[in-house]
Amino acid sequence: MKHMQRRKMTKGLLACATALALCGPVAAGSVLEAVTANGKITVATEVAYPPMEFLKDGKVVGYGKDILDLIVADMGVELEQLQLPWDGILAGVLAGKYDLVATSVAIKEDRVDKYAFTRPLAVAETMLVKRHGDNGLAGLGDVNGKIIGVEIGSSQAQEVEALDAELKATGGSGFASISGFKSTDDMRLALAGGQIDIGTIPSFSLATMQEQRPDTFAQLANIGSGTLFAWVAHPNGADLRDRINESLAKLEQNGTLKELQMKWFGFEMDLPEDYLPEGAL
Repeated sequence: MKHMQRRKMTKGLLACATALALCGPVAAGSVLEAVTANGKITVATEVAYPPMEFLKDGKVVGYGKDILDLIVADMGVELEQLQLPWDGILAGVLAGKYDLVATSVAIKEDRVDKYAFTRPLAVAETMLVKRHGDNGLAGLGDVNGKIIGVEIGSSQAQEVEALDAELKATGGSGFASISGFKSTDDMRLALAGGQIDIGTIPSFSLATMQEQRPDTFAQLANIGSGTLFAWVAHPNGADLRDRINESLAKLEQNGTLKELQMKWFGFEMDLPEDYLPEGAL
């Protein structure tokens, strides 16, 4: 009987140890300590958001990638960067599958108590884009009855829904439909191919899109008051977030952040230090 109890206790301890091991970086208690101990930070990125993060010649490049490489070097650890679709990327960091989401995540009130947000890296308005040469769309007055595309779960999607409600409240028909896409790449392909009439992007993305595909996309109008974009860690990873913020502060103080903004956007951005609403982690 005692031997059976010991075997059950041993199996129970092994099961607990296995469960902890499968929990990833969160199980260590301190995400930063785990990263430092392992000598490696595992990062998830959606590489479909030029000029923040995108693929060029098979490599991840962009404003965010340049910043990430500098921060990882400052931390003295190795980078393991996973290329993942936006759909599910935030759920993955909550599940402890990686240490950090280093992609453009909008700072929104319904997210700040769920994730540990870093300082903002960029700010942008939501831009409505049309096909190059579409003279039937000259401004917001022409969007009623049109099909618009958004990336599912994005800040642009929320602003489009608000615009649709505003159009209807002022006597318009609103959009014919709001089509959701799993990635901005899919949405842009649909716009170029005529499946939708209007696409939605952060305002800083247009120049890169036009460079990649000349005479394909054009600006229609900007909506919204401006969105801050940052990276996020698990809610237990505030220590990692704080360490990243230290590196970001250095890059801002020595002028590197402004240099990278000029490199990738062609203009400098004013980014607030007080960026999180009440109740944020």
